[in-house]
Amino acid sequence: MNVDVLIIGCGMAGLVAARKTSEAKLSTLVIATGYGSTALSSGTIDLLGYFNGREVSKPMEMLDKFMKQNPNHPYTVVGAERILRAFREFREKYGSFITYEGGLEKNERLLTPLGLFKPTCLAQSSIMKGTRENLRDSKVLVAGFRNLSNHTPALIARSLRENWAIEADYIKLDRKEIQPIQLALLLEFHSDEIIKTLSKHSLGGYDYLALPPVLGIRRTAEIVSEFEDALGMRVFETMSFPPSIPGLRLQQLLEQPCAQNGVEIRLGWRAVKIKTSDQGCQTKAIENGDERIISSKAVILATGQVMRDEISVASEKNFQGTTNSILEYQVIDDRFRLVKNGESFENIFVAGSSLSETNMTGLGVSLSTGYATAVEAIKFLREA
Repeated sequence: MNVDVLIIGCGMAGLVAARKTSEAKLSTLVIATGYGSTALSSGTIDLLGYFNGREVSKPMEMLDKFMKQNPNHPYTVVGAERILRAFREFREKYGSFITYEGGLEKNERLLTPLGLFKPTCLAQSSIMKGTRENLRDSKVLVAGFRNLSNHTPALIARSLRENWAIEADYIKLDRKEIQPIQLALLLEFHSDEIIKTLSKHSLGGYDYLALPPVLGIRRTAEIVSEFEDALGMRVFETMSFPPSIPGLRLQQLLEQPCAQNGVEIRLGWRAVKIKTSDQGCQTKAIENGDERIISSKAVILATGQVMRDEISVASEKNFQGTTNSILEYQVIDDRFRLVKNGESFENIFVAGSSLSETNMTGLGVSLSTGYATAVEAIKFLREA
C-alpha cells in the first residue's frame, strides 16, 4: 500500500491533518486501533479555559502571556497566527450537519451535568444556547430521563438555584433507555414521542428547557426547532460526562470532509514499527493478526493519550527510539518533527495531546497541532 501521507490516529488532530493534506492533493491514509478521546469528549473546543488556577474570560487576549510562561507548550510551537488560522478553518470547513458557535475573543460559560458553568470558546449551537449569560434572570426547567446514567436533573436545578440565583425546577420522564445513544437514536427518528411526553407536564412560565445532550446525532438543529415550536420555550442541551453524544457528533463531523476528499480511514490497524529513509517511510501495522506494510512519504503521529500503543521508530541515519508509554510525552522540533536522542526524524511529524504533559487545554491543542503539523508535512513534501 502506497500513499503520500500516513496518519496514525483518528481523533481531532489526525482528522484535521488528514483534511488538510488531502485538500493539498496528497493521497492520505488514516489508521487507528479505534476511536480515541475526541469521540468520547464533551464536544466542546477550548483555546484556554483556565490559566494559573483562574478562569479565563478572554482566551485570545491571554494567549500571549500563556505562551511566554510556557515556552515548550504546543501552542507556543504553533504560534498565535497559525492558531487563529486553525480555528478559522474549523469554522469554515466543518458545519455540514452540526454548527459550532463562539469565538476566540470570549469564553462562554456553559452548563455542566453538575450544575456548574465551564468556560469554553466553541460549542455546538444546541449547547451554546445554555450560557450563564442567557440563563440569567430566566426561569429554567431541567428535564431528565429516569433511567439515564450520568444525568441528574435535580442536582442541576438545585445548583442553579443555590449557586447561581437562577430560578429552576426539574422533571424526570419515565423512559426505559439507560444510555445516551439509545435516546439520541430515538430522537433522531421519533422526536415527537418525547415531545408528547413533555407536553403532558405543566410547562407554563418557563423560559428555557434544559435537556441532556441526546437531541439526535445528525439532525440536532431540526430537533431543537421541533421542541421549541411544540413547547413554546427555548431549548438547549447541557454538557455531559464522557462518553457523550456531542463527542460522537464531532467525530462524524471531522470524518465527513476526509471521506469527501478520498481519505481512507481504517480502524483496527495497530502501527508497531516505522522505518524512515530519504526515500520515505515504511510502517508495519497489524490488522487482525495479519501484517500490513504501508509505504508513505511522510507519517503524522496523532495517537493521543487514549489507546496509545508502543511504536518503534528507526532512521537509516542510525538513531531510533519508541513512542511507547501512555505517560510519555513526545518531544518535537520547531517543525513538529519527532525528536529522539536529540535527533529529528525528517519525515515523522507529531500532533495532538501526546505533546503536552502540563497545562492541557482540551481539543484546542489537537485542533491547532493537527493543522500546523499538516502544514509542515505539506511544506516538507513540496520541498522534497
